Amino acid sequence: MSTDGGPPADLRQELTADYRVFDLTGDHYAIGYQMGQVTELRPVETWRDRETELAFARACAEVVGQFHPPLLDEFRGYAAAQGCAWEDVLPHFSNNLPEGALVGCTTLARRLPDGRVLVARNHDFLYMRKERYLRRLSPTGYPASLGAQSGLIGSCYDGVNGYGLFAALHTIRARIADRVAPGVPSYLVPRILLETCRTAREAASRIQDMPHLLPFSYLVADPDEMFAVETYPGITRVRQAEGDSLVVTNYYEAADMRPLQGRRDVSEQIERIRWIQERIAKDSTGDAGGWFWAQRLLRDHSLPVCHHRPNHATLWSLVADLTAHRVAYCLGAPCRNEFREWDWPKNEVSDS
Repeated sequence: MSTDGGPPADLRQELTADYRVFDLTGDHYAIGYQMGQVTELRPVETWRDRETELAFARACAEVVGQFHPPLLDEFRGYAAAQGCAWEDVLPHFSNNLPEGALVGCTTLARRLPDGRVLVARNHDFLYMRKERYLRRLSPTGYPASLGAQSGLIGSCYDGVNGYGLFAALHTIRARIADRVAPGVPSYLVPRILLETCRTAREAASRIQDMPHLLPFSYLVADPDEMFAVETYPGITRVRQAEGDSLVVTNYYEAADMRPLQGRRDVSEQIERIRWIQERIAKDSTGDAGGWFWAQRLLRDHSLPVCHHRPNHATLWSLVADLTAHRVAYCLGAPCRNEFREWDWPKNEVSDS
């Protein structure tokens, strides 16, 4: 709450945040170049000496190249548009491996009584981060996608692709590993999935194949299946939905991974999942098959699901019907902003 009679801090930040929407086509170099022309390079905090950080970032870039080589071209295009050196954009491959921010993203996937699969997602982060971009991508030779990011080159935090695949990330409240090998940064994982996978099962398998830098979990879903994938450097666990719903927040559910959280209090995350599961069980889906029910749930303040904390808040929200190919984003906290529907991404790649 504000102490000076003015609006709360997160609302002041929201009103001045950079909520731009980009339509980007062409090869990945062209997409990177277009972004580099109209956005500023997001600074990455340094934690060690520059050469050590650059060496690690180069190694991470090589790993990313093993899973989706065109993303390196996107970085090169961005650097060219900015007139900067490759070394200046390299830190966006590793984020210099900082301690993850403690945020409270919430994502659910739910099969409705008529068989359709609905997903709903609040993305919570430090509200001082002003870069909050929605991007419609049509990269040459790859599936089209619609997704959101916070300024890191090539990244996607949540989104859908033309095949009906959804992917989203969540930071985990766990200790940083003592030694971390080069790997794929979390914010590139959904982007790689949306451009290289058609199904949730394929996406879950691809996450398993990747080396990971930080403790994160992912929810992937399509019109047929939904999975939660929990990751830690050197460890990955996959959980398929039991029943007709799956909810993911910011803690490990896999029993053998829980010790990695140490003594961190995750009771709030557990309570949020249980509260949502109770709402799913009680809902009759009487309003447009759950479409508006999901929006109301994302606006909830009782736990809360929609966050307004001293240093972080809900920055955007998403609701998507993966079966009907219907998607809406709310740019800003959903309790005070409206959801806007967008055209479903249309693939130009061959389905053969």
